[in-house]
Amino acid sequence: MPSTENWWSGAVEWTTPAGELVKAFLASLPRDRNYRFTIYGSAALQLTVARDLLSGDVDIFSNDDEDLRALIAGGPFDKERGGLYLDTGFELSFRTSPRWRQRAKVVEVGNATITIPHPVDILIGKLDRLEDKDLRAFERVRAVTGHPTPEEFIKELQGAVDLYRPSFEEESPNRFLENTERLWRTFFGGKIDVRNQIIAPALARRRQGYGQSTEDYKSRLGQ
Repeated sequence: MPSTENWWSGAVEWTTPAGELVKAFLASLPRDRNYRFTIYGSAALQLTVARDLLSGDVDIFSNDDEDLRALIAGGPFDKERGGLYLDTGFELSFRTSPRWRQRAKVVEVGNATITIPHPVDILIGKLDRLEDKDLRAFERVRAVTGHPTPEEFIKELQGAVDLYRPSFEEESPNRFLENTERLWRTFFGGKIDVRNQIIAPALARRRQGYGQSTEDYKSRLGQ
């Protein structure tokens, strides 16, 4: 099977709506320091995979964990002004594979460094909600690239197994498991046993890495 990176190539499309908005934002920043941002969500797919994949906002966070609201509020990139806007968050908002940084694109624009995650990491993050627009993003990425295949996505989700852990009491319920099942029905056209095809193999591999037997876990899972 080819590596995940092999189906993601090409330059960043800065002439897209998302690209033009990001460039205008970067041009507005003070020049007395350097900035580091990550663009994620559907806007990142528009920048690198399908320029016709529309998004109502551009999800962005600071790689230095800064709160970007002060840079956005009241200006031309604020949601309250109408039209395409910057939706600020934090890295914690981007729930995806722990491998995402090692395969992201990193580009320099003026005094800013922009990180754009790999499409597979954007798609994994969409399992947090999996709204209709997120399913359309899956379809568009596959139409352009032919990926991800079911086998590729299972392997990637095994590597992101901790996304399936229960939520904290203070959080909304974790819907990764049910949304993965829904994705298989509506996108891949089949069924998946998340516990036996994703969670169990991943935890068995983790236990093996710790030098522990995998048999006890498999037995308890079966019960």
